[in-house]
Amino acid sequence: MKKYLRIVALVMAFCLMLTACGSADDNAERGGSGEETSNAPAVDVAPPAEISAMSVEVVDADLTATITLGNWPPDTAPEAELALFEGYKNVMNAQYPNVTVVPSYFSYTLSNYLPMARGGTAPTLFQPPFTDPQLLIGQELAADVTDALAEFGILEKFSPSFIELLGDENGRIFGLPRDGYVLGMHININLFEEAGLIDDEGLPMYPRTLQELAEYGQIIREKTGKAGLVFPASETFGGWLYSNIAWNFGAVGDYALEAQDADGRWIANFTSDAAVAAMEYIRDLRWEYDILNADATTTDWAGAHSALGTGEAAMNFAADDSVDQPTAGKGLPVDKFALVPFPAGPGGAYALTGGTCYMFSPTTTHDEAIATLGFLKIIGMLPFISDDILASMRAGAESKRERGTPVLPPIPAWNDEEFISAQRQIALDYSNVDMRLYNDFYDSFTDGTIALRGEEPVFAQQLYRELTNVIQRMITREGADVFNSLLQAQERFQEYLDDEINNR
Repeated sequence: MKKYLRIVALVMAFCLMLTACGSADDNAERGGSGEETSNAPAVDVAPPAEISAMSVEVVDADLTATITLGNWPPDTAPEAELALFEGYKNVMNAQYPNVTVVPSYFSYTLSNYLPMARGGTAPTLFQPPFTDPQLLIGQELAADVTDALAEFGILEKFSPSFIELLGDENGRIFGLPRDGYVLGMHININLFEEAGLIDDEGLPMYPRTLQELAEYGQIIREKTGKAGLVFPASETFGGWLYSNIAWNFGAVGDYALEAQDADGRWIANFTSDAAVAAMEYIRDLRWEYDILNADATTTDWAGAHSALGTGEAAMNFAADDSVDQPTAGKGLPVDKFALVPFPAGPGGAYALTGGTCYMFSPTTTHDEAIATLGFLKIIGMLPFISDDILASMRAGAESKRERGTPVLPPIPAWNDEEFISAQRQIALDYSNVDMRLYNDFYDSFTDGTIALRGEEPVFAQQLYRELTNVIQRMITREGADVFNSLLQAQERFQEYLDDEINNR
């Protein structure tokens, strides 16, 4: 069991190396579920010029495979983004003429992936969060791609942390890194302006503490009539966000929400003073301060981004990898959007960190893995530098800029300084934001103001579900008993831990 703790530490160490965070499509929904799969539609927009100019020289005429790419944009994506991927597909068809690419948008969650993997219908490529690889590897629900990675020349560019994160006890590798994220807070500047929460430099006076969040949210409600904070309290989203709030009330160390005892048993602890205070805080956001969205119990991750982007709420706990959703997705101009640090609490300042990787369905053959790596190289996600790859990176940045997504430096996913430097320079060249709206977020975890912390180490989704149920009770019943509700959830989760892990 202690391997879980090492993995959490490795994820945290990975993000601590960062000097900047980037945006990426948030298709692995945080703390929740999604069931959508589809084939990409035909588009009328021409691919970007940079993609059209990429080399069509054949790379491997003998490689024969059919690959289903679950990282394709959804049908509802802007036509420019769909055109970008259609251009990637054209390049792939030229470089690997006997590889058939099947585009498929797949919004990964553990619950929708497991039956597909077991039934042989999972896409060749999918994108789980860093919390899931060890579970998938242990259940043989992901393909061993070590030999393909070595043949492609990227195995030596893995950092040691990723080898353990994405590997088994024998050092075999089952995936590769895509990106990481740090949880902060999204800001709708329009509502801050309307509420008079703007400083002398024209920047939003955002809350630095959880108490200020409640107070500022109350001002916004009074001045604008809109929700100060959108809180997605459906499915498992609420519990996911609660965990970060609980840390900032002190639910860490000896008071962590879950931990191992001296005998190696996993113990749930939802009733520490810190955990209770954090849940009382969420209750107060509803009943004392009245700053939450009215439909919190049915709001999911996408709905929270929509409320922020359309001006129904002023603040949303969210990460750097989902900045596209309220902006390009819902029309909030980039100059009216900010990403700021997660507010500190009376017990400290922590921000949840995690990320996304690429993995391969368990039925993936060696040739299919090689073909999929060929596609990832074309789209600039592997640590190679060439004129074509730089063109692909520039096309991606240009596409983000055109559709109104903040263009930010990406999180380094490889141990290759030349590749990282190229990514950062292109993000700088195509920047479309005032970095004063982001600098505090970046600085908070590079200067140590905020400590990064990985997700709860075992059965996090089940933990989040239990805590979400408590949150729903707190915000729908004014007189609900916080301690007893948490105690009941703790007992249910402890029984789950005993059945699934402690007694085996």
